[in-house]
Amino acid sequence: MKKILLFILALGFGLQASAQLDRSQRPKPGPAPEIRLNDPATFTLPNGLKVFVVQNNKLPRLSVSLVLDVDPVMEGDAVGYVEIMGDLMRTGTKSKSKAEIDAFIDQIGASVSTSATGLNASSLSKHKTKLFDILSELVLETEFRQEELDRIKKQYISNLQTEKDDANAIANKVRSALLFGKSHPYGQITTEKTIEQVNLALCRKHFDTYYKPNVGYLALVGDITVAEARQLVEKAFGSWKSAEVPRHQYAMPQPPAQTRVIVVDRPVAVQTVINIAHPVDLKPGSADAIKASVMNTILGGGDARLFNNLRETYGFTYGAYSSLSRNRLVGSFNANAQVRSAVTDSSVMMFLYELNRIRDTMADVSEVDGILKYLNGTFAIGLQNPQTIANFAIEIERYNLPKDYYRNYLKNLAAITPADVQKTAQKYVLPAQAYIICVGNKSAIAEGLAKYAASGKVEFFDMFGNEVKEAPMPLPAGLTAEKVIENYIAAIGGRKNWSKVKNIDMTMGATVQNMTLNMQMKKMQPNMVINEITLNGAMTMQKIVFDGEKGKASGMQGSKALEGEKLAEIKESAAILPELNYLTGSTKLVLVGIEKINDQPAYLISVVSPSGKKTMEYYDIKTSFKVREVSTVDGPQGEASQITDISDYRNVKPGILIPHTTTLDMGAQLIKLEMKSLTINGKMKKSDFAVN
Repeated sequence: MKKILLFILALGFGLQASAQLDRSQRPKPGPAPEIRLNDPATFTLPNGLKVFVVQNNKLPRLSVSLVLDVDPVMEGDAVGYVEIMGDLMRTGTKSKSKAEIDAFIDQIGASVSTSATGLNASSLSKHKTKLFDILSELVLETEFRQEELDRIKKQYISNLQTEKDDANAIANKVRSALLFGKSHPYGQITTEKTIEQVNLALCRKHFDTYYKPNVGYLALVGDITVAEARQLVEKAFGSWKSAEVPRHQYAMPQPPAQTRVIVVDRPVAVQTVINIAHPVDLKPGSADAIKASVMNTILGGGDARLFNNLRETYGFTYGAYSSLSRNRLVGSFNANAQVRSAVTDSSVMMFLYELNRIRDTMADVSEVDGILKYLNGTFAIGLQNPQTIANFAIEIERYNLPKDYYRNYLKNLAAITPADVQKTAQKYVLPAQAYIICVGNKSAIAEGLAKYAASGKVEFFDMFGNEVKEAPMPLPAGLTAEKVIENYIAAIGGRKNWSKVKNIDMTMGATVQNMTLNMQMKKMQPNMVINEITLNGAMTMQKIVFDGEKGKASGMQGSKALEGEKLAEIKESAAILPELNYLTGSTKLVLVGIEKINDQPAYLISVVSPSGKKTMEYYDIKTSFKVREVSTVDGPQGEASQITDISDYRNVKPGILIPHTTTLDMGAQLIKLEMKSLTINGKMKKSDFAVN
């Protein structure tokens, strides 16, 4: 009876509570949880090096990171030497060569990287003494060697050459030059010419001036006690001499007074890289820092407004995002996407719509609440990494933040309202004072972009952030595309000599990620061809055979007959010298103009084959050689440009010239193919091209 009575009372209480609950109102959020951060143990060496220790014994590993709090410098005509100095640190000490350093690090299974502003290292904790031995040697006994500098410079120049055809890299350079100006360290642009000016003296002077313990923050995270850390650090870095490190003041870059539209021309591009950007004065730990993070996450952080508009609603791009960076000197806002050339105008319009909407209209409470929950969760996940605790401590010291800045993070996050988001957007998102930077085909995009510029005019810049004011190079009177092709044929031996070529067998090779890639092409008159790509001399990745009428493709995905466009394209390329067919009348040729390839002027010709395939081809004005081909291919993000550079023409029998180097720009990969074997009019028979 008592149990029944208790049940009835409980039921009545539940019904009463349900009756009083107003489900039309969103429940008020509870108070933000208090974050209990265990402060890392800290100590400072007599030379000023500040050390932070976070003990975590879950795994037998130790991570070490050194951050130097130094101002960026103006590098003059040798831009790049500061970064190279950081790379050089890893290549030699007074007693070890790069090979010996690598062997020592490999022996203990460690990883070590150095930079101009610090270093990072990790190893099993049982090797911590040896790890600190090598770190000490890299910092206190570093020695810069000319042969290592030469090697690094060569790598930098190679990377810069690759970036010339990378629209995103070009956009980054131009954005930096415009936002910060070339009189600010963040606006400096590294070029092949500036890298050539880098020398050991510059690198050594910078190291001796700025690599000092009194501006250093050293974090040790992992399986180590404070006592062990103190002993290791004192032994490794106790003799590191402190010195006054120069500080530099730079004028605060300002956004443009009115919106400017900047176009960097890439005639071969089928896509446009869009950046809408301007500088901001947003410092780490400032009163607006957390609000700015919330606002930008709503606007362009992942699956956010920009993404949903430009991708999900209109299908202009695979992704549209924004960033709002904090920096002690100057931060920046940037909204960006890569879109098809045909929708560049419409994409900019949608970007501006969203940038203005977040300024002009207060966000819904539910949208803000969702982002707050997301940021709350990511912050909590980040706390599971012991390195986060060390990073927080370093930031508090480095930027002079309140000691409880991160303890109060969630409380300050939870207090943000839609009004705060709008107010922050109005302060840091300035679509009426932005640079709209578009890297793409100017002939396809410039006219439609002019209306977004306050002046009504598009400005043209080169890839180094310099305004292009020179008039385009005029074409010679009477010159036609057909004449350019005739000059090319004459330059590589002429019709008579090429008519003597009955067959050709050539193999070109390259090393790709430590693997050998071979591309063999066999051709036989009238129009038979075999193209085969092999890896490491054994694995056939792709093989195409065409007997003049039928074709078959085989490889890792099986085999199938070539049909339709694919069959027509291979048939067109099967001729011994396909350019001879350009002049038959069935190929459409248009002389577009003059463009520079590797700083040399070249005639640009649009070529549309009988099958409808379009390529853009460049012929050097001085030599008449073809130096580049650009075609459109299907890539993982839609259409993309395939760039093929052609060089090193050599004379072979019977008096013809054939290029011996071909460089394929595969986007993230640059493949340089060199001629390995070449046979003209060798033993070849029709049955070799049989399609089974």
